[in-house]
Amino acid sequence: MKRKLTICLLLALMCFITTAKAEGEGGLKELNDLSDTVFQMTRHSQYDEALQVLGYFKKKMTHVNSLTGAEVRQVTLGYNDLVRVLKQADASNTEKIRAAAQFRLVMDAMEDHSDPLWGSLERPIMATFSALKEDVSGNGSENFNEKWNEFISLYDLIYPSLTMDVSAGQLDTVAKHIEVIEQEGFQQMTKGTKLERLTLLQKDLKKVFDKVERDDADPSLLWVILTTGGIIITALTYVGYRKYRAEKKKEKKREYPKSK
Repeated sequence: MKRKLTICLLLALMCFITTAKAEGEGGLKELNDLSDTVFQMTRHSQYDEALQVLGYFKKKMTHVNSLTGAEVRQVTLGYNDLVRVLKQADASNTEKIRAAAQFRLVMDAMEDHSDPLWGSLERPIMATFSALKEDVSGNGSENFNEKWNEFISLYDLIYPSLTMDVSAGQLDTVAKHIEVIEQEGFQQMTKGTKLERLTLLQKDLKKVFDKVERDDADPSLLWVILTTGGIIITALTYVGYRKYRAEKKKEKKREYPKSK
């Protein structure tokens, strides 16, 4: 009798866990779909409507219990940034679309699948290295800076979503390469050393993209990248990247307090 009761309790517990997991996954998918709706509305300059959907998104998010503390913080950062930009009267259409695209990528990365949208942007990001190396070989410092800003802007676009799928160690390695290239001393390096530094960054960034399956790029996101007016190079080039890097450093300090 006791054995039957134990089995019944275990079956009930398994059923409860399965149901809770399904509800959590369903809620996460709904949030992902809502982020896409916001992105599409922002593309078509429907900012008030996008803000209304974001208000609904915030309410629905409180009922999703499958998110970790780190995930909640990342989503909250993206959400607050997007709301702020959409409400900002002097923010350009490009800035608003960029913020919506970044938020869309973050929410997509939250779902457990092997082909996140950020992976579809591998081609335009990795393509910048050929131009960068060509400019180094030809001593074109102005062109190099322009291409480098293009790369950073693209990397900034996907960085928040990378933090959801890629290990902190891999991202730190990429960040160290970027920091070296952005230092003033980089311009004083020999051509060979510059090319070596760029190649190291290229290889480690390729390892990041190798984590995802190959898939066709999302047409609407490609529109964001290629749109006339240049979303690639904006005044916000480094803002998102540095903000999320700062947030990750704060998390590490909280998780690993220094011994006295």
